[in-house]
Amino acid sequence: MKTTNVMVAVLLLAASFTACKKDQPEMAKPTIDGLEIGIGNNKLAHPGNDLHIEAMITAAGNIKDVVLEIHPESGTGWEVNNTYTEGFAGLKNAEFHKHIDVPTDAPVGDYHGHLKVTDESGQITETEFELKVVADPTLPKASNFEIGLNAAGNDLHVEATIDAPNKIAEVVLEVHGTSWEQEVSYKDVAMVGQITYNLHKHVNVAAAPKGHYHLHLKIIDQSGKENEFEEHFDKL
Repeated sequence: MKTTNVMVAVLLLAASFTACKKDQPEMAKPTIDGLEIGIGNNKLAHPGNDLHIEAMITAAGNIKDVVLEIHPESGTGWEVNNTYTEGFAGLKNAEFHKHIDVPTDAPVGDYHGHLKVTDESGQITETEFELKVVADPTLPKASNFEIGLNAAGNDLHVEATIDAPNKIAEVVLEVHGTSWEQEVSYKDVAMVGQITYNLHKHVNVAAAPKGHYHLHLKIIDQSGKENEFEEHFDKL
């Protein structure tokens, strides 16, 4: 009799536990939205330049890591296999905004990419994209690109040599961090229409809180072509 009672109690406990598990809602899988590959989502990369990749990531179960992979559609060529945790791990919402160096010797052709997010419960969401590596010697370029924040932390010095075979139309500087961003556009008379120009600007970042920041230098030429370059700085 006692044995029967114990077995009934065990069965009732197991049934109760199973019912409780069923009552608990399943954690939603991570999502990847607004994926943008290349400038203006043109899905183009150029040897010797940066490849812009951007997306919004949401993970109810908190992000564990983000993995970016790029490989040739066939044969051998340029490959990327990066895992990112800093600035992502433990967050429920994050902006993935990276500029990936494309080697000068990267073979032109068709490539395939994967952006994968894993949350802390092990759930994975992956999205794929197509990419074409194209050589274009007429793209505007920036060399000797340097930035520096003054001791007071309110003035960001930006310097670069710009070369634009199709002549400069506009230069845009964008500063962004986790909770602050600012964009400044320049169409100086001395700059517009030039093939070569020594850029020297100062951006007011006094309102930016302490943290890690990205600076994007975007050059737009008079044929409508764009190219973008990135540097980083910390405001302490």
